[in-house]
Amino acid sequence: MTANHYTDDPTVHTTYFDGRWIPTGRTLTTVDVDAINKRMASQVERINSRRALSDEAKRIEIARVYREARDAIQAAGQNVVQQVNSERNRLSRKLFGHEGVADPQTVAIRRDAADRAAKLDSPEAAQRAMEIAEMNGDVYMAQAIAGTANANMWTDVVHSYLDAHPEAGDAAQQLRELPDTADPVWQLQHAMTYSVAQPSELGGIPDYQVDRLADTVLDGGDAAA
Repeated sequence: MTANHYTDDPTVHTTYFDGRWIPTGRTLTTVDVDAINKRMASQVERINSRRALSDEAKRIEIARVYREARDAIQAAGQNVVQQVNSERNRLSRKLFGHEGVADPQTVAIRRDAADRAAKLDSPEAAQRAMEIAEMNGDVYMAQAIAGTANANMWTDVVHSYLDAHPEAGDAAQQLRELPDTADPVWQLQHAMTYSVAQPSELGGIPDYQVDRLADTVLDGGDAAA
C-alpha cells in the first residue's frame, strides 16, 4: 500500500482509493478554528468602531475577545491530541492481546510477559527480545514487547511486530496511520494549526498580561460595556 503522506497532518481527512491516498477535506475542528479566528477579527473591528469607548477600554475589550478565541482554539487542539491518543490506546489493546475476557492462567501469563517487557530499556533491546519471542512462538511475550514499544513510541519495533502479524489487518493499518503526538515536527504543525494571531492593538504582550488586561474593570463612563 502506498504511504499516506498526510499522516502527520491532523487537519486533513484521507481515504485510500485507486492505489493512493486522497485528501477528502479538512477536519471539523479545523473549520471551527477558522470560524473562531474570523469571529474574533469581526469583534475587534466592531470594538474599534465604537467611538464612545476610550482607547484603554477598547484594549480591554479586545483582550477579552482574544482570550476567548485563544482558549477555545487551545481546547480544540487539546481535544485532537486526546482523540488521537485515545484511538491509539484502543487499537493497542486490540492488537497487543489485552482485549476481551481471558482465563486466570492466560491473565497470569500476560502479566508475567508484561513485567518482563517493561524492563526493556531501549528499542534495540526490545527488537532483540521480539525476535527471540517470535522465534520461540511466544505469542504473549511478543504482544507484551510490542505493547511496551508502542507505549514508548519505538515505532520501528511496533512496525516489526505488525509486519510479522498480517492478521492484524485493518487495526494495524489504522495504528500505522495515527500521527505520533510526541513527534516534535507533528507538535509544531499542530501548534501552528491550532493557533490564533494576537490583534495588533495588544502590542504583542505576553498572554499572562493579556489575561490581566482582560480582567481590568473600568469605572464610570469609561467602562467597557
